[in-house]
Amino acid sequence: MDYHEDRFEDASLMVYDDDILVACIPGNRVGDQFYSHQGLTYGGVFMKLETSKKLMNAILTEVIFYLKVHYLTVEIRWQPVIYNHHHMETIKQFEFLDFITFQALNNLYVDLRTEYNISSKKTSGYRNGKFDNLRLVVNNEFRIFWNDILKPQLKARHQSSPVHTVAEMELLSSRFPNHIKQFLIYERNELLAGVTFFIKGAIVKSQYAAATIDGMKKSALDFLYIEASKDFKDHDYHFIDYGHVNDSDGTINRGLQRFKEELGAINQPVYRSKWSKI
Repeated sequence: MDYHEDRFEDASLMVYDDDILVACIPGNRVGDQFYSHQGLTYGGVFMKLETSKKLMNAILTEVIFYLKVHYLTVEIRWQPVIYNHHHMETIKQFEFLDFITFQALNNLYVDLRTEYNISSKKTSGYRNGKFDNLRLVVNNEFRIFWNDILKPQLKARHQSSPVHTVAEMELLSSRFPNHIKQFLIYERNELLAGVTFFIKGAIVKSQYAAATIDGMKKSALDFLYIEASKDFKDHDYHFIDYGHVNDSDGTINRGLQRFKEELGAINQPVYRSKWSKI
């Protein structure tokens, strides 16, 4: 997290059992408010998989009382269950100690261990020749994707910019070269589309996706996601996390939801919880 530490006042917590680290909670503070974590996709309490229920409850109780003593408000966006099997028990413990679960985002993922169903609409390019001249390239060359596709498309369609700058992506990639992969689609020498994937254990997270106008016409992102799914499945990854489909006001973006469902994705809620002393 230190690459963007200048944007946040760190308030992360570490929990010890005697001298052994048993849990951590990435967090930042804004005045008397605690967030886990505004600079991360997901937050919450991180523990070892083999943590016993007794120790887990002790950890959560200590964390909750610490937060309630030191802050006026606390807000947490939890991880999806595919990342953390303690997920639902953790939320129940927080609810038992006065936290309110106030939002459930529609987060979609593909289980690569199953026979997931990709819509015939997505695969039609293999049959009608639309995909014939497309080729997939996997590398860590972020700059061309950022400058030629991602930034222009976000600005034109959403009047926004990527959360990460290309310099930050290059820095992260240099530190974690096996955990960030840039997938690009070319037709001959023309770049049509790209998706940036973050890898955590057996889970692949789709982070940034964009295509040129020509790439949209040729369904280049469909081709990319289908080929990427095959590749990740062949390399024994378990899940592709496609992220949530909610707009900033919480409503569901039905078009985005349909796009991901046609790739074989199913819904798993991502919950947000809060507590306030006020």
